[in-house]
Amino acid sequence: MKKTGIGFAAAIAMVFSLLSPLSATAQPTSAQPCSVDSLTKARGIKTLHAEVRSASTSQVLFSRNANTPARTASVMKVITSVVAMDALGPDYQVETKVYADSVSGRIYLVGAGDVTLSRMPGNITSYYSGGPKLDSLSRQIASWAKRNKVTISEVVLDSTLFGEKEDWHPTWDKRGLSQGYMAPVSALQIDAARLTSSRNPNLFIGQRTAQPINQAGVLFLQSLRKYGLAQNAKAVRGKVLSSSEVVASVKSQPISRWIQNTLIVSDNALAESLGRLSSLALGFDGSANSLTRAYAKALKARGLDTKGMEIIDGSGLSRLNKVPAKLVNDVLAQVYGNPASHSAVIAGMPVSGKPGSLRYRFNSGEQRPALFNIEAKTGWIRTGYSLAGKIKAQDGSELIFTVYNLGSSVSYENRAAMDRLVYGFYRCGSALTNN
Repeated sequence: MKKTGIGFAAAIAMVFSLLSPLSATAQPTSAQPCSVDSLTKARGIKTLHAEVRSASTSQVLFSRNANTPARTASVMKVITSVVAMDALGPDYQVETKVYADSVSGRIYLVGAGDVTLSRMPGNITSYYSGGPKLDSLSRQIASWAKRNKVTISEVVLDSTLFGEKEDWHPTWDKRGLSQGYMAPVSALQIDAARLTSSRNPNLFIGQRTAQPINQAGVLFLQSLRKYGLAQNAKAVRGKVLSSSEVVASVKSQPISRWIQNTLIVSDNALAESLGRLSSLALGFDGSANSLTRAYAKALKARGLDTKGMEIIDGSGLSRLNKVPAKLVNDVLAQVYGNPASHSAVIAGMPVSGKPGSLRYRFNSGEQRPALFNIEAKTGWIRTGYSLAGKIKAQDGSELIFTVYNLGSSVSYENRAAMDRLVYGFYRCGSALTNN
């Protein structure tokens, strides 16, 4: 029988298109501009900072308060990652060393900023896959002690690389400890200061210690004693003597792996270490107070305008961070404009529908067409949501975008409103207009 008409599949497609209009937004065509103005005025939108530009032409298609510095939440991790790529290089590995004074029997565990150093035994995967282990250090120390007939009398914990004490910024929410997403910053940490079950020391729980240096001392002593070392020794804080010799060392995974993990799961501890290590590599002191100057130096070397930028931390947890949405887009434009040089950053960007912090967004209902087509760093603190990355729009165009939705406090409704706006960018594509 000869087929007539538009066909069943085409008819279904036509019905679907009629049933799924872009809410309060014109359909994108090459002849008709597409507005998301109604979505910017939705109840869930508070103070909006946003910019959208064409990835191919760099034309700014949409802008709201884009030049006003504001808190980024975890979108900050994109900037931290790019600064670390420039300051450290993708192949850089953090080396943790143990020094010794064979005369006194004193050994020094010197923190180098590697929060992936792990307590886990050799047959158990660390929280950070491929991370170095305390037991590797202890085996090397045992060989040295046996060879030199040394009894370890004391273990000194040197965590002075980032400063004398652990650093907890007053604007950080203390629930980060109980909910397990942040601990004080220190150059010496084990498993990023995570706690394990009292019943099973090889099982992590969702909490962190407020004293990562002390925790490192306890765990290091436990590791040493498995090898018959330091049976009567205590762990104390101090600074390595210049006359001491290196007797053991381990290296982290390459910084490129850190960056991917930092972005895909929004790891705050990795981000803070990346920021502090970058500060040191750029000639500063590795303190929180140095981050604005360090980041500015790296970004200005890229030809970017950092006016008004203030960096309180590398993770984006502080509400006092100030970065214009335009500057985030400037960074993203360079990332996507030169993918070969930014492969670690791109590989770490969460993608809607895939494992990571964007897995369960843009994947159902009206927004399902955007599934796998939005890759972006997510951000949340108690006073704002953010999202920044790249959209492969409905019309096939590619958009670079950054959005902050900020208020005195925010809830899921505010995230949902922000996502509807971003989906509006997806539907409009290259026809997006600023009106």
